[in-house]
Amino acid sequence: MAGPREPTLTERMLDFALRHPSADVPADLLAWTALRVTDTVGVALAGAARGLGATAAARLTLAEPAPGAASIWASGGRRSRTDDACFANGMLAHGMDYDDTHTASMIHPSVVIVPTALAVGEETGASGRDVLAAATIGYELSARLGTLAPGKPLQQRGFHPTSVLGIIPATAVAARLLGLSLSDAVSATGLAGSMASGLMEFFSDGTDAKQMHPGWAAKGAVTAAKLASHGATGPATVLEGPSGLLKSFADVEAKQDVLTTLGDEWTGTNVSTKPYPAGHCTHATVDAWRTLRDRLALSPENVAEIRRFTALVPSAYLHLVCEPLADKHTPRTVYDARFSLPFALALTVVDGALTVDGFRPERLTDPAVLDIARRVDYEVTEYAEYPAAFPGGIRIEMDDGTRHEEHLRHNVGSPGNPMSPDDIAAKFRDCTRAMTGADRLLDALRALPAAPSLAGFTAAMSAVDALAPRSPR
Repeated sequence: MAGPREPTLTERMLDFALRHPSADVPADLLAWTALRVTDTVGVALAGAARGLGATAAARLTLAEPAPGAASIWASGGRRSRTDDACFANGMLAHGMDYDDTHTASMIHPSVVIVPTALAVGEETGASGRDVLAAATIGYELSARLGTLAPGKPLQQRGFHPTSVLGIIPATAVAARLLGLSLSDAVSATGLAGSMASGLMEFFSDGTDAKQMHPGWAAKGAVTAAKLASHGATGPATVLEGPSGLLKSFADVEAKQDVLTTLGDEWTGTNVSTKPYPAGHCTHATVDAWRTLRDRLALSPENVAEIRRFTALVPSAYLHLVCEPLADKHTPRTVYDARFSLPFALALTVVDGALTVDGFRPERLTDPAVLDIARRVDYEVTEYAEYPAAFPGGIRIEMDDGTRHEEHLRHNVGSPGNPMSPDDIAAKFRDCTRAMTGADRLLDALRALPAAPSLAGFTAAMSAVDALAPRSPR
C-alpha cells in the first residue's frame, strides 16, 4: 500500500501563506511592506491624473458599476466589487512603469500584490497589520517563485513574468485574507494557474497591453480564491506538473529546495524602487550620466561637443531597452519611450533630470531630444552585480576624441543603494502634487501598521478625485 505522498510546491507555499501568524512577521518587514504600499498607491495616482491608457479599467469599472466595498483609486470615493477594483487599481499602478521590480525574476510584485491586499482587506475588514502581513508573505512567495522561473527565460518565450507568475502569490494573499482553508487555497492556486497570462508583444508597437497585465493578475487571484471558496477545485500540481505553469511557460523544472528556508529566511525584500518613470534597465545609465556631467561640469555648450554617448549595458536586458537601436532612437508612443534607453538618456541630457512630466507625447518629436537620442549607441558590459541590481554605465566621446566613462553598479533604489522612507515619501508627494487630499492619504498609509482596519485608508482615498480623461498616446 502506497504511503502518503510528499506535499506539492503549491501545498507547501499555501500552508505557509495561511498559517504563518501575523504576529510572527518581523516589524521591520511590515514597515518595508508599508513603504511598498505607499509607493504603489503614489505611482497609481500619478498615472490616473495623466489620463494614461492604464485608466481604462478604472473607467470601465465606473461605467459599469457593481456594488462592493473596495475603493477604485483616484475616483473620489467610488467603490466596486473586489475583483473589479483589483483590475482597475493594478492597471493604474503599472501605467507609468514607475513601480518596483524584483531584480532576479523581473517581476513587478507590488502592482499585483498591493491592489489585491488592499481591496480584499477593505472587503473583509482586516486590520492594517493583517493586510501588511499578507502582502509581506506575498512578496516572499513571489521571490521564491521567481527564483524557479527567472524573468529572461519567460520573456524570451514571449511571456510577461509579472502577470504569469504574479497571479500565484496574489492568490495566496487573497486566500489568507478571505480565510480560506488549506484545501480551498490550494484549489484556488490551481485555478489561478489556468488564468496566468501576459504576452510581451506590446513591445512591437508600444501599446497599452503591458499595463493591463498586473491588474488582470490581481483580478484573477481574487476570482480564483472566491471560486474555490464556492467549491471549485484546481490541481495541486499546478506549478510543477508536466503541464503546469513552470513547464508550460518557462520550460523549467520545479525544485522543492527553493522553499527550504521558507519562514526562517525572508528574501522578498530584494526589490528595487524606481526613482524614474521608465524601465528599470535604463536607470543606471541615466544616473551614470548625471554623475559624469556633474564631475566634468559639462555645460550645454559642452554637450553639443559630445560626438557619441555609449550606454554600457548587460546583455541580459539589451532586448528590453536598446534593441532594435533604430527603433529605440525614435519611439512611437510615450509608453514605448519608457523602454528606450537612448530616449530616456536624451530626456535627461536635455531636461537635466528624468521626471514624471518628461514623458509627454510632444517630446516624441522634440528636435533637441531626438538629436541626442540619435547620438546614443550601446556596448555590452557585464557586471557582477547583476541580477542583484540593475547596473549600467556610460561612455562619452567628445569631438576632439577625448573619452570619459562612468559606471553605477547598484542602481538607485536597489537593495545595495536603497531609497529611504523620506525619499519614498518625497516621490509620493511628487506623484500627487496638487491633488486634494494627498497629504491625508499619505498619513493614512503611514498609519497602516497600527490601523485596526482600512477604514482610514478608504476615507482618505475617497477625498482623492484625480482620474483624468484619456490622454493622447
